[in-house]
This record gives sequence, C-alpha cells and structure tokens, in this order.
Amino acid sequence: MQRTFELLKILSQASGASGFETKAALVAMEEFKKSCEEVTIDKMGSVIAFKKGQTEKNILLAAHLDEIGLMVTKIEKGGYLRFTEVGGFDQRILLAQEVTIHSKREMKGIIGSKPPHFQEKEEQEKVIKMEDLYIDVGLSQEEVEKSVRVGDPVTLNAPFVKMKDFGLGEKTIRCAGKSFDNRASVVVLIEAMEFLKEVSHNWNVYAVATVQEETIGLGAFTSTYKIHPDLGIAVDVTQGDMLGCAESETFPLTKGTTIAFGPNIHPRIFEGLIDVAKREEIPYQIEPCPGVTGTDAAVIQVVREGIPTGLISIPLRYMHTPVETLAVIDIERAARLLARFIEGLNGWKVEI
Repeated sequence: MQRTFELLKILSQASGASGFETKAALVAMEEFKKSCEEVTIDKMGSVIAFKKGQTEKNILLAAHLDEIGLMVTKIEKGGYLRFTEVGGFDQRILLAQEVTIHSKREMKGIIGSKPPHFQEKEEQEKVIKMEDLYIDVGLSQEEVEKSVRVGDPVTLNAPFVKMKDFGLGEKTIRCAGKSFDNRASVVVLIEAMEFLKEVSHNWNVYAVATVQEETIGLGAFTSTYKIHPDLGIAVDVTQGDMLGCAESETFPLTKGTTIAFGPNIHPRIFEGLIDVAKREEIPYQIEPCPGVTGTDAAVIQVVREGIPTGLISIPLRYMHTPVETLAVIDIERAARLLARFIEGLNGWKVEI
C-alpha cells in the first residue's frame, strides 16, 4: 500500500491543467516504464503505455491526466492578475487559495479580493464572483509584465494529506489533496500494468493517460482513434459519500470501485467486470448511469464505428476542490479488477 500512497502523492502534486499536462505526463511516463515494454507521449500529449499479449486483440484502458485549472486573462494596474477557469471550479473555494502561475518562470501567488471591511452589506451576503477575484504575486506591475503572459495556466497548490487510521487498519486510510480527479485513476492504470507483469494475458494492453478530458475530451478521441481497440474501459472518479448528500447519488469509500451500467456502457463488459469481481472477491458497487457519463467512456464509445466500452470509478469526496478525499484501498482494488479482467479475456467475445 505504501507504493500506492507514493504514486498518488507524486502524480497529484505534479501540475497539469487541461491543455498543459506535460509535467504530469512526464511523471506518469516514468512510472509506466517500470512495467511496460513501450511508453510514448503522442502528438496531443497523452501518455500511451503498451504491454504485448499473445493475440492481435487490443484493449484500451483510459484515465485522464489533466486537472482543472485557471488561466490568466489580464494584467491589472499594480501587477494583479485577472483569471478565468479551465474546467469547472466551484468559485466559492477559490478565495485565499495559494496558486502557481506557470509562466516564463514559475511563481507563487495567492487569490485575493476586496476584504469584508470594504464591502457593502449586500456584498457580504453573496458569494464573490470569479471576475471580482485576482491573483497577487507580490511583484510590481513592471516585474509581472516581464514574466507573465495572458494565457498562462495557473494551478492550485494544496498539500497531500495522509489521514490517520487510529489503529483501524490500512483499509480505512484516506488521503486528501488536489487533482485526485483524475490522477488517482492514472495510479490505477499504473498498478494494473504492474499486476500484469506477473500473469499471462492474451490481449495487447494499451494504458492511456489522456489529456483534456475536463474540457473537450481530446486525448480519449485521438488515442482511441489511433489504437482502434476491440474494447475500451475508462477509469475515473465518482461522487463519494458526503454529509448532506443523498445516499442514492453517492458511493461509500472503502466499499470498492463502482462499475457503471447504462447506455454509455456495453452490457457484456459490465457483466464481465461483475463476474471477475465476484470470482476474485473484490468489493464493488454498481453505479447506474442513465445517460452520457461525462467521462472518457462517452468519447471512447463513439470513435470510428463504435467501441464497446466499460467504466469503473473510484468514490471521491469534495470533487473539484483542493481537498479531494478517497480511500487508497479502492485504488488497489480497481487495479486488481482490471488486471484480472484482462487476464481472463482469452476467448472473450463482445457479441451479446
């Protein structure tokens, strides 16, 4: 389990806003190299790791590498930076956050706004809008203009926190931090490929850390088109159980990965994942998805003439915040489920 902690830490702490994933991609590439015969970064920036099987059949595993971020839109008088979002932020969490501006030289900053002492009463009763926030890097306007450009990406800074288990065992340990959506699922892919080192598998396996899922789904489109797999499985996060949220719409931590079912999901893949989970005694939860899932699965399914697609997800609390929280055991179980599913693909047919 210590390896999982370390992988999650280094991947989640790497910067990689949607469209600017290079640093995170290089970290993922080095980790995939430890278990895969071939690892490349394609023209769009996705990391593609390959393990050869014994047939010409191909399975694609996809987990998006990008994180939500910000982008500089204007340099104001005094050197303050206006910004917009890249991906979907809850703007309530932005005020007072520490950030990194990825410009000609990286620089730290903080997000500020007019303090309550100068606000009208009606202002104090409302959430501060993003257009009323700004980034302060502590430099003069002249110094800022030499280093920062409009369009530079910005990422939030947040510590990786390993929560205490208080003697309850490793299965209960949670971690919190930024960009677990979806670096946690990239860890799943890395560990699944590590599992496959020890077993014989007939199908070729492509594990892809895709780019720009949070914006346009680019990496899933281009990598799926290139690989043209016989089937694909996306790995993402889903809403974990949280105070004030309906049990019917969330999934408890430590109870296993969710296995999605619905029109975005091929029923044979759903059934195959369930069968493996039962046989291997891997805890799982069924996640009904009545429409488009909002993940790489929605993209993979419609590439070329259509790809039979599945989706598994890790329950995650406080999604799209700097304190996303998960149970590490759910990552390991998801990786084992994928590896065992791939191991059993010999003779598997997608036809209903």
